Amino acid sequence: MTVSADDKWNPEFLITHPLFWPLRPLAQSFVQLHDYQRYLEAGVGEIVSGNKKPLRFVPQGGKPQCVEEGYEPRIFLEGEIQTRLRNWHDFFQVMVWRLFPKTKTVINEQHYHAIKQRLENEPHNHQRSPLENALTQFDECGAVIVSSDPELLDLIKHFQWKTLFWQRRDSLQQHLKCIVFGHAVYEKALNPYVGMTTHSVLLPVPAHLLAQSTATLLAAVDDLLSELFIANAITAPADFSPFPLLGMPGWDPDNEQEAYYDDTRYFRSGRQYKT
Repeated sequence: MTVSADDKWNPEFLITHPLFWPLRPLAQSFVQLHDYQRYLEAGVGEIVSGNKKPLRFVPQGGKPQCVEEGYEPRIFLEGEIQTRLRNWHDFFQVMVWRLFPKTKTVINEQHYHAIKQRLENEPHNHQRSPLENALTQFDECGAVIVSSDPELLDLIKHFQWKTLFWQRRDSLQQHLKCIVFGHAVYEKALNPYVGMTTHSVLLPVPAHLLAQSTATLLAAVDDLLSELFIANAITAPADFSPFPLLGMPGWDPDNEQEAYYDDTRYFRSGRQYKT
């Protein structure tokens, strides 16, 4: 596999932002941006696509000449994940495959079938369906908000950001965790900026699960999240809840001040917010 980008590798990236917390148990063993295949299989064994093909990382190909050569179809049909070495975007993609293998597999399978159905019905229709858009948005920019307090999740649903992040700050830090799923969000967090927002799935969980190790929590979330997609609970982008990441306590030094949450350009109300 050839190197496709000369992105400087910074092994200290894990401590540059709290958002990276789910990756720490995995990424600490990484020294360089290489050997993805060994890393994918370490600890979880062989992962297969929805078509029962063992997943493996392959060099990025040229422009697809048919549907089967597209990015998502190749993963489903052949188990081939086109990957660039020394590239942060693809590096975080590898990390997420390790963290959420079940969910990533389900999303890929649904993506393949949605593409196939669209092109069978309209061969020249290159516009993604609402489902395709939702799958892409979550894969690239998604997060999972898990909480043992339903009231906190309701505040997110109703865009009550100052109440959530400031007035309920102590409760939030005890009963809620934000787990980034989208590899593009991890890449953005290398240089975080006010405005970073995710397309989020809200999951109520029992309190004892939040007290478990990171590995145990993430495995349980992978189960719950994959079941959600299998049940077709996500069918369009509107099924996600926008979540302003830097509102999380400690995720921006400036959010230790109450006035931080008065910025309605970031902490917007209603569905007009777009990332």
